[in-house]
Amino acid sequence: MPTLNSPGDIRTKDLSKFLFANAFLYSGKPATCCVLGFHTYDVEPGSEANGNREKQYVLDYASWVSAPIFGDPTFADVAPLSHEISEAFNDPFVNNATPWWLSPNGNCQNNEEDGDVIEGLPNAQYPINVNGMTYHPQNEALLQWFAGVTPSSAIHKAYSYPDTTLLTSASVSMKAGCTGPLAAPVK
Repeated sequence: MPTLNSPGDIRTKDLSKFLFANAFLYSGKPATCCVLGFHTYDVEPGSEANGNREKQYVLDYASWVSAPIFGDPTFADVAPLSHEISEAFNDPFVNNATPWWLSPNGNCQNNEEDGDVIEGLPNAQYPINVNGMTYHPQNEALLQWFAGVTPSSAIHKAYSYPDTTLLTSASVSMKAGCTGPLAAPVK
């Protein structure tokens, strides 16, 4: 990204967003479609001007989805963007480790990817009307879900937002690869 970093089009204090209409990525073969978004960061070495501290540029890519390309009319418009923005804020350098977790949609991970917990579930999106237009941001898992806080310390004892009823209990810490729950500590 030197062409964007160098002239100052993106800065280290920004969350730079790249939004593309109906642009879907794949990894390897087109049959593995579709990556609708991701968040990451770009790195440049420091200079004498900043004390030789590494420069990190946080960014995300997302597709604007025209409904109903993927069959679900609620999986549209800002769903991928809201998913990636939330994850970029909660895990900007893609290194926020958590205990292994198994979400209701079957995802098994050990990082704070709050959108991955809910994506693909019924009611994963939360329709919001703004000036006569309906947008579909995705619900997100809250920190209390990852931390296994019971009951949740969030408002209304929620584990998800904005639909506080989507996740009804905290994550259960799993063995690596989600091969089963961790044994309860002996008291």
